[in-house]
Amino acid sequence: MIDRILKDLGRINGVNGSMVVGKDGLVIESEVSSDVDSELVAAMSSAVFGTAERSAEEMKQETLQQVMIEGERGKTLMIDAGEGILVVITDVGINLGLIRIEMRRSAGRIVEQLA
Repeated sequence: MIDRILKDLGRINGVNGSMVVGKDGLVIESEVSSDVDSELVAAMSSAVFGTAERSAEEMKQETLQQVMIEGERGKTLMIDAGEGILVVITDVGINLGLIRIEMRRSAGRIVEQLA
């Protein structure tokens, strides 16, 4: 079922790939192109998300909502999904409002699947 959620995200214009990674950095499910090292991305995403969570707590910003890494060629967005982290890789021109809404919906469905 998680693979279906990731395939649905992949239909959004500007989404280049998505994955669900465990908080331990292991791949739970992946829908990325073959030129992306999903295991490396999973490990790095877990590290970045964990650090951002701790930073948000220390800065008294309460619960972390989302992490975004923006580069010249695209964005990587991460959102909490219960026992996992939903990671979405996008083009530069992605509609951020739309993808954030879809990621929240998808994360809710993933939480149910991982419970």
